[in-house]
Amino acid sequence: MEKHEIETENFDLELTLTCGQTFCWNRINGDLYGEGPSKFYTFRKGRLLIVEQKDGLIVAETDLPRQEVIEALSLHHDLEEIYSTFPEDEKLEEAREELEGLRIIQDEFFPCLISYLCSPQMQIPRIKQMHNNIAEEYGGTIEYQGEELVRFPNMEELGGASEEELRDLGLGYRAKYVSNTIDILKEEGLSISSEYLDAREDLKKLYGVGDKVADCVLLFSLEFLEAYPLDTWALKSAEKHYSFLHSDDYEEASENLREYFGPYSGYAQEYLFHAARKGIIEV
Repeated sequence: MEKHEIETENFDLELTLTCGQTFCWNRINGDLYGEGPSKFYTFRKGRLLIVEQKDGLIVAETDLPRQEVIEALSLHHDLEEIYSTFPEDEKLEEAREELEGLRIIQDEFFPCLISYLCSPQMQIPRIKQMHNNIAEEYGGTIEYQGEELVRFPNMEELGGASEEELRDLGLGYRAKYVSNTIDILKEEGLSISSEYLDAREDLKKLYGVGDKVADCVLLFSLEFLEAYPLDTWALKSAEKHYSFLHSDDYEEASENLREYFGPYSGYAQEYLFHAARKGIIEV
């Protein structure tokens, strides 16, 4: 594998990978959300990507091109430009200051989609466990410095799993979402528009994909940075601090929040989401 050293500013690798936006990364020698060295891995296009942060550098070991590492971690995003588009907002400013260096990552589409199909009515550690169970059962492994690193299966590999077998991995009723969605992808394929609202409707053609799951996949895999996923924490934050934007109708609330926070609403969402989870802002 090659080693890429990438200079970074305003980036916190640990925070970015453990804030709850991704289930596709793992910590080497430790639980992703627990204690352990800040050295992480994922697979992209079947290739291993290992990253750690050292003195303002991202050090990546991989056979992937340098540019793909940059795009996976969104190191090309100009955070100061993004921040400049936000409205003057006390709660968002508080969250942003406390979570300096958090970026929206860009995971591979298929593992990101499957993870969020597992997310309804589930807490983050439980979703991660389901993701890992699928990887251990249907993915492959690569040895790295004496460690067996697990790879998430591709669509063809996971397509061999029955709904009952997925249920046995702890997915419950979500197993049907995964199984039926893979059938749709294999039989019909999926074309995703370059326009945000149309892209959300495109994703909703998949079984079990509603507005929230679609928004998560759009934001965390397809770089639609205007997407504002409304999960439990985002809703609590909106109800508490943005009652003038809140609505019980997902589409209306989403539109209100996107209009208020601007073209990079997804970044505002992630800062407020994680700040609410961590008690940085009250909900």
